[in-house]
Amino acid sequence: MRRFVSDFLLPIVRGGAAHVGRPVGLGAIARMRRELPLVDDVALAKLAACRVASATRVAPVSVLPPLDETSLRLGAALHDLLALGHPEVGSGRSRRAERVAAAALELAAVGPPPTAHEAVNRHSLLARLPEIVRVDRTVYFWLGRQTFVGRRPPPRVTALPTLRRVRIEQTSRSWLREIGIPVVGRQAFLALNLASPLGEALDPLRLDPPVSWGRILPVLRFPTLARVVAGQAVAVGIDRSGDALADALYRFASFHDPQPGVDASPEAVAFALRFLAHLVWLDVLFGTRAEKPDSADIDRSLEPGVELAVMLTAASRTARTLVWPADVPATGDLAEAFAARLDALARRAHIHGMPRYSAAAGIAELAAAPATRPAAAVPPTV
Repeated sequence: MRRFVSDFLLPIVRGGAAHVGRPVGLGAIARMRRELPLVDDVALAKLAACRVASATRVAPVSVLPPLDETSLRLGAALHDLLALGHPEVGSGRSRRAERVAAAALELAAVGPPPTAHEAVNRHSLLARLPEIVRVDRTVYFWLGRQTFVGRRPPPRVTALPTLRRVRIEQTSRSWLREIGIPVVGRQAFLALNLASPLGEALDPLRLDPPVSWGRILPVLRFPTLARVVAGQAVAVGIDRSGDALADALYRFASFHDPQPGVDASPEAVAFALRFLAHLVWLDVLFGTRAEKPDSADIDRSLEPGVELAVMLTAASRTARTLVWPADVPATGDLAEAFAARLDALARRAHIHGMPRYSAAAGIAELAAAPATRPAAAVPPTV
């Protein structure tokens, strides 16, 4: 437990070289909790301080994030997923890799965070997950070469560097973008993102895993976190972030991206559409980007923003309430500015996005179904 905290969890949160040892299972968590009082108070204090620094980038923190059972399970699940990339485990092609992946899945299966406070606590532990890199070193010497994956070569290999003509080449590879998760560990990795979805919500352009409404909806239900996520999406650019979220909405509404406990109900789809519209409202209020006029000589079909334009155009034409908040008047400078933005989106959708319009219209109809479809007639009774 002492080494797990100081050599793995602390570098994962603070930065630095993290030691990945033997895979751990769910049974080890109980032993870790019993050993927790024996851990160096300095290491625990450093870990708590680093988690507070990470959490305060998202929301104010008044209580130190606890190193509770959930934190230990998520940290151990990440540890096992990193261990899957080592050649000795088989890199996903051995029975041992299957056992490690099953243990990681069992550890990560804690479900979505029930409160905003818990979501921030979990995020404080895993916020730097996209920054993880693996450093591989290849040692060249007069008789050949030897590669050490994710670890430093022992002194015996680098001894007598002048006599043996020792040369070391070092390569850093991103865990998510270059190495990737073995297929056998895919379900465990998705369960880890479901358990701590705030990082995914704050980075909609992340490619692995692609953003999923089924995973991020639980944290967007909390207003404080939804505001932070929306602000980050606007900072990234609503064209790029809006396209990623709109594309994810196609998968979510067509049940191609199921998540435990989150259904693509009309209410959930309507929430997603209103969140996309909220991004445009924020851009109208605080953005400085001017809408570029379309030209026959300029092909803008491959530029970002088309998916967002199609989705919101379909939503506004299906039900005004999907894009227009009830507390915003229909007249005034703000209303005119937003209406002008909707018109610009509609022009762009008509020129570049019509093949996707019918699918977007179906999603909007699903979202508006409870509010726009009349109730069935009740036969009279005698």
